[in-house]
Amino acid sequence: MELIFKEDEINTEELRRKLSEYEEEKVKADEEAKKRKEELLSQIKLQDWLGYQSADETEIIKDISKVYSINLSEARSMINGLPTEPLIDNKTIPEITKELRMLRRELKGTARDKISKTVDHLINAYTEYLNNCIKSVYWLNPYTKPLKTMTPDLKMIRKLDYIKDGKTRNIIIGHLKDIWEADTMKSKLDYGAEYCEYNNIFKTSKKGIRSILKDINHQSIRKSRQDNLDDILIKSVCNEPGISSNKLHATLPKGYHDSSTPQTISKMLKRLDVTNVEGEYYLLSDNIKKDLYSYVAGFIDSDGYITMDSTHSPRVGMVATGKRGKAFFQELEGEMKIGRLHLDQKVGENNRSQHRLNFYKQDDIITLLDKCIPHLRMKQEQGKLLVEAIRIKKNYKKQPWAKDRVGEIFKLIKYENWKDARNKWEFDKYGINEEDIAKYKTNCKMSTMDELDSIVKEE
Repeated sequence: MELIFKEDEINTEELRRKLSEYEEEKVKADEEAKKRKEELLSQIKLQDWLGYQSADETEIIKDISKVYSINLSEARSMINGLPTEPLIDNKTIPEITKELRMLRRELKGTARDKISKTVDHLINAYTEYLNNCIKSVYWLNPYTKPLKTMTPDLKMIRKLDYIKDGKTRNIIIGHLKDIWEADTMKSKLDYGAEYCEYNNIFKTSKKGIRSILKDINHQSIRKSRQDNLDDILIKSVCNEPGISSNKLHATLPKGYHDSSTPQTISKMLKRLDVTNVEGEYYLLSDNIKKDLYSYVAGFIDSDGYITMDSTHSPRVGMVATGKRGKAFFQELEGEMKIGRLHLDQKVGENNRSQHRLNFYKQDDIITLLDKCIPHLRMKQEQGKLLVEAIRIKKNYKKQPWAKDRVGEIFKLIKYENWKDARNKWEFDKYGINEEDIAKYKTNCKMSTMDELDSIVKEE
């Protein structure tokens, strides 16, 4: 501490100022130390918590963001990735070790011993690196012991680190638990039937993990960096419809995050034909695509219609609102290759924006209904009636019963669409009554047309 003298006397005022500054600096230093300690404790708690998280990584990042009141980019940076592989002259430790072992064969005495010690040091260093890699795969931290029974190499660890979905993670964890239990029980048993049972569980569980990793054969280690990024972007959009380029960028793994921007992400999504609605991105997931018409049928049941207009022309359509509905219809049209899209239609007094995907062509409607009818719950009867009407109009319109039957189908469809409505003005408008409906239902011409088709085939 500096003491200030003036004419052999202590300047008390200046001394008090210096003491005050000292106390302030000490308090500040203590606060910084306390803050750093809290950060370290928080980090320790986070790592402990991460060890028991096996959900989708995107959900884990969201949880971290919420708990620590930080943005997604900061939350993502709190999850450690695989440590960088050590290189010496652009060579990996296994490569150098191999070269040294080859060299050792030609040496004797002290020189050979020195090479041997170097190899041992390198092996120890690489073992430590692999252990650090295993630790960095946070969701496997509680299961390090059973994992090491599989003698994991870097390739295996990279594949495990690549797994980001909760379902696959939990399957692997289940296998590791079985390995752990079986290995523990084996150590307590003499060789016999029970020992063999646990040994089979041990082997089967290992095989299960290897099978998953083999199927992944994700080529992510061999894929180009751009291909890997494309896969990440597509999966993220499918998992979170309506995600923005800013949010996508924030959730990217560190390497991809640091080398990209929200603007470049937007350009990539455009190249991948991802639907963009006012800065929000949408894409049909593989699950929807696999069962597309079941999904469409559900949409028709809830927010669609199957009908005939006043000229007895068949009509099927779906209605949606909002950005998500708009994007969904754009994606559907692109996937099904049928239908006509009408976007941003203004309806009602408030000019609310509405979107429609309509089907006017008979062939399009037949294609659609053939695949949707098995999945329809509320409008299945209307679907079957419309298929009958189209079949008559396309192939049997010259039959003496054709015109009358199409008229009956028109009334039947109107009845099915309006039977549960309070106001049945449509019934009055088209002269529909319950007695006629019962008769019309027994007058289906599908079997008649089947017979006529068989006659034509025989001829």
